[in-house]
Amino acid sequence: MTESLHIKHIRRCYTEDMIIDIFWKNGLGKVYRVDFEAFVCDNGEWDFEFQKAFVYKDETTYWDSQIIESLEKYGVFLFTHTTFNGETEQLKMYDNPHPIPRTTTTRNIHQLDDINRKLIARIRDLENEIKALKLRL
Repeated sequence: MTESLHIKHIRRCYTEDMIIDIFWKNGLGKVYRVDFEAFVCDNGEWDFEFQKAFVYKDETTYWDSQIIESLEKYGVFLFTHTTFNGETEQLKMYDNPHPIPRTTTTRNIHQLDDINRKLIARIRDLENEIKALKLRL
């Protein structure tokens, strides 16, 4: 079952609220979260016009049947909609193969960042220890 959709190219002007609104207004599913990621071009440069979006449905609901059927049959769901300025735009949505689970923590971003830095330092220490042990062999 598809828990999350991946939109590989979406203009940077889109916000989480705008994507939630598009899904809600068109009956595509109840979205509770949208994660964005920078889009990197083939030459390694960041694309300042486009980004990637990962759209997560509410765990108590389902995606609309047209999404599921299209993903199962073609591997992609093409959705055409009218933008806020009256233009027609098509979004290509794929199954997100690596969804990030909903968090169960009560920690804030600063606490999580601190823990992350400590874990990275610990990994670096362990890697150095492994190298030293290998040299002894």
